[in-house]
Amino acid sequence: MVLITHPLAPSTHKVVPLWISGAPLAPLESDILFPVISSTQDQPVHYAHSASASTAIAACDSAATAFKTWRKTSPTDRRALLLKAADIIEARAKELAASQIAETNCPEQFGHANTRLSLYQIREIAAATSEIRGTVPQNMDAQEGLIVTIREPIGVVLIIPPWNGAVILPVRAMSMALAAGCAIVVKASELCPQTHHLIRECFEEAGIPKGVINMIQARREDAAAVTEAIIAHKAVRKIDFIGSAAVGSRVGQLAAKYLKPILMELGGKGPAIVLEDADLEQAAQLCAMGAVVDHGQVCFSTERIIVHKAVYDKFVAILSPIFSKMAKVGDAVTKQSAVHAYDVLKDAQDKGAKFLIGGPEYLSETSLKPTLVTNVSREMRIFDEESFGPSATIYVAEDDADAIAKANDSAYGLNAAVHSKSWEHAYNVAKELEYGQVHINSLTTQDSVGVPARGVKGSGWGQSNSIWGIHEFSIERTVYFHSRGSVGTLAH
Repeated sequence: MVLITHPLAPSTHKVVPLWISGAPLAPLESDILFPVISSTQDQPVHYAHSASASTAIAACDSAATAFKTWRKTSPTDRRALLLKAADIIEARAKELAASQIAETNCPEQFGHANTRLSLYQIREIAAATSEIRGTVPQNMDAQEGLIVTIREPIGVVLIIPPWNGAVILPVRAMSMALAAGCAIVVKASELCPQTHHLIRECFEEAGIPKGVINMIQARREDAAAVTEAIIAHKAVRKIDFIGSAAVGSRVGQLAAKYLKPILMELGGKGPAIVLEDADLEQAAQLCAMGAVVDHGQVCFSTERIIVHKAVYDKFVAILSPIFSKMAKVGDAVTKQSAVHAYDVLKDAQDKGAKFLIGGPEYLSETSLKPTLVTNVSREMRIFDEESFGPSATIYVAEDDADAIAKANDSAYGLNAAVHSKSWEHAYNVAKELEYGQVHINSLTTQDSVGVPARGVKGSGWGQSNSIWGIHEFSIERTVYFHSRGSVGTLAH
């Protein structure tokens, strides 16, 4: 990892640089640094160079220059580079996982799994470059000549990846844009900039030309100005944002202001429906795992469990001991994140919620006790606010229709699950759910690299993965070959 020294950084700490045109940007003494703090150690693991509006513009200028050449590369060449990058990520997997663990405090198993799963993403996207193709539409105007549509890269893309899923999500986003032939500016998360820069290193080590990938980061106080400077840049033609609905709303408004399209994957309030014919033991294990993985800091997390009244008591009797036996299930990325998860539970308690297991209780300053919440009402924050902690609410459903209505009663629409021994029964429920992905007899916290992944409603729009993701960063241009001497018709 290329780290630099800076006159303002403590001598014992290195600095994550701004990376523009294939090199670290030389810092000035007037530049701003910010600490990247391990919440569990309560101290900096390193520092990072914070971008300004001017350095963000320089990153866009670099990408715009590189795009002129990179856009002309063939899908075959881009596929080869992506596959080589995957091999390098695989070879450096331990380093990537260790960086993610150090910066975000995720459990070791999660860090390694996150890195491993990113390999499936990049290799599938590389393979999908063979599907980049145009078409020859039928000439509907009875004129002589030929019409072809060709697919071309959209231009420079701004990618804003999150700190959770700190390897798999930036790898996916960067791979899709690069596969389409776009140059990119990545605004790395201020919570894990080193991890994101390690990913950039892997792509560049594979042979991605200088300037095709530019990576900056900014402290939170500077983030709004830096983001607007990038979106306003004339060369930037699309944004890929993964993060919270609150921040996504602000980024989306900026995109609208400058008339730039945006691919957004936002938060979720994922329901798991347990039907009366479910395998209750299996469903309980999967619901519990989906609720607490990485301390609940996953947008696909199981936040709500909706159980048919005929099996509710039996299911709760199985689920409760699973939660009660759980010890520490990870740490929050920051102390503030732990406070948020605590406050959501405390609000529910103050407004009459009951706790089957746990409650608003810290195991440490950065870790909460796994919690099952019942007797939830609409005025509680936990009703439809992401807790981003190791908790889940549980509801009784009168029948399938009631379960569907409760599941759909959310501003979000990312991932859901249905548990039933009958696939036909589960499918009839699943097709009524307003979610981009529905998993039958499995976790909510997953997707598959070979199918489109998307949010609906307040969980965003656009599609990621494979050829669907590549198409997000390309456009179809129509070229008309008119016969000599032909006279066109007025279409409008």
